[in-house]
Amino acid sequence: MIVVRLVYHSNYFMKSILQFLRQVLFENRGILLVTVVAIVALCFLTVSVILPAFRSSNNKMYGSSLGQPELLRRAGKPLPVKVAEVREATISEKIMGEGVFSSKPILVPIIPMALVKRVLVEEGDKVTKGQLLVELDASKAEIKYESARLALSTAKAELERVRLGSAYVLAQERPEAEKIKLSSLMMQMDLSSEKLSKYKKAYDEGVISEVAYLAVKGEHTVAIEALGKAKLSMKMAEEGVKQSLKIAQNATEDARQAVAHRKVELGAYKVYAPVDGVVDRVLVNGGEYNQDSGKPGFVVSSGLWFDAYFDQSEYGRVKSGQSAILSVESRPGRDFKAVVSMVKPVVSFNSGGPEISRPLRPRGSGSPEWAATFKVRFEVSDLGEFVTGMTGFARIEQEYEAMSVPRGAVTSISAGKGLVYVVHGDDEWETREVGIGQVSEESVEVLSGLKAGENVMVEGHWNLRSDDKITVDR
Repeated sequence: MIVVRLVYHSNYFMKSILQFLRQVLFENRGILLVTVVAIVALCFLTVSVILPAFRSSNNKMYGSSLGQPELLRRAGKPLPVKVAEVREATISEKIMGEGVFSSKPILVPIIPMALVKRVLVEEGDKVTKGQLLVELDASKAEIKYESARLALSTAKAELERVRLGSAYVLAQERPEAEKIKLSSLMMQMDLSSEKLSKYKKAYDEGVISEVAYLAVKGEHTVAIEALGKAKLSMKMAEEGVKQSLKIAQNATEDARQAVAHRKVELGAYKVYAPVDGVVDRVLVNGGEYNQDSGKPGFVVSSGLWFDAYFDQSEYGRVKSGQSAILSVESRPGRDFKAVVSMVKPVVSFNSGGPEISRPLRPRGSGSPEWAATFKVRFEVSDLGEFVTGMTGFARIEQEYEAMSVPRGAVTSISAGKGLVYVVHGDDEWETREVGIGQVSEESVEVLSGLKAGENVMVEGHWNLRSDDKITVDR
């Protein structure tokens, strides 16, 4: 009987408790719901945020005193890292530069200062080499040319007179006349010498007086003087006539050069296109007077090619002969084939168009940076659709085999260098500097410092200390 009562009271007590709990839950169901939601949210936050942040090196918490590395160090445990093997891979390289279709501006000068008779071309006209562009009034030049021709004729006639010896300037330069005179004086000298000899003999014998002998001796002295002068005149005439002939020849040649000069001048009154191209500007008009000799009268754009500007980091990757694809703003949705014809070995502050005069916004260095680019010239196979000034982009694509590691394996990338963490076995590691090439979002080309088959860390190495122990998470 006592047992029955105990069971009855026990059941009654449990029912009371359950009823009480139901009442409490019913009356506080809002608080309970909030509590349950808070617990679920906390669990979700722990699983999706706190634990990943605790383990992820990309989170600020990772390097703090609450991060996984520091807690593992305190516990004396090794830090887990993930590794990847250095291996040969196909590197796909895409280099892009911005540019513009360019041509060479040729300034066509107008030399004569004269009236412009007629201009035969307009801006935008296509011209061929040798095509007449403008004609000037050549009346004065023609007169000067005719005068030069007459002067040449006169010089030729004077040269002929010198050769004949009849020129007025040759009055003292007649070798033939001097030769006759010299021959006569030599005969007189012989006679004078013979006369003097006979008079001396007569004087010695006392036949004639001393006065008569001295008179003949004086005549002989005069003959000697005359003969000496004749010889000197003969020499001067022979040498002088050579020089006079040379002077006349030079005068003739000078007149001939003057004719040639006037002929060239006369030709300058018609201005021709020096190259094939397009007339960019016409700076003269018919009826004007050209007051400045050598002033440009036309600007002709010669040739057509595409000049693109690439970032200095790509220098050395672009070579002459490489194929490229052009995308032109005025031809959307179409690609055009091109070939690199020139790589200019100069890096300048150029953003791909006109030279800039102010720095760009900071690109990671914390201070303003200037765009440093180099120019590459492309020859385009089909130029029929393009004109000077059109803008666009040049894209060079190529593939090659090279050693590669995941992007996350390389830190401190700067000036073609980087650092990697190389793992030996399961728990030995070292930092090593490597030379790097092409960098993409997924991988990095390794040029030096690593061998195929070596293992490098790709996760867990960002906060490693030199004395940290590691364990490879495979």
